[in-house]
Amino acid sequence: MLDIDCLEDETFESVEEIISQFIVKIGDQKIKIRITKDAQGHFHFVNSHYYQGSKQADTIAYVTNFPSEKIAIMNAKLQIVSSYDPADKNGVWIENDSF
Repeated sequence: MLDIDCLEDETFESVEEIISQFIVKIGDQKIKIRITKDAQGHFHFVNSHYYQGSKQADTIAYVTNFPSEKIAIMNAKLQIVSSYDPADKNGVWIENDSF
């Protein structure tokens, strides 16, 4: 495995290594989960989609900088399932432009 320190340069604002990527399906929606690790050893996640329920004011923000890949994955899952309501016929999946 390449050490990401070799990419550190004043030109780059940040450097993250992709550690793992998963595809999950909930209802009819496929969602990609990407886990990355930064140069300081913190793990992050990003999901390809967010669920917006019809009674939900806005998408839920989550913290980053997790101490392990497993905790990052658990939080990615929590973000997906915590607001999902299969009975909500007006709920929608919103694509994450930052994925």
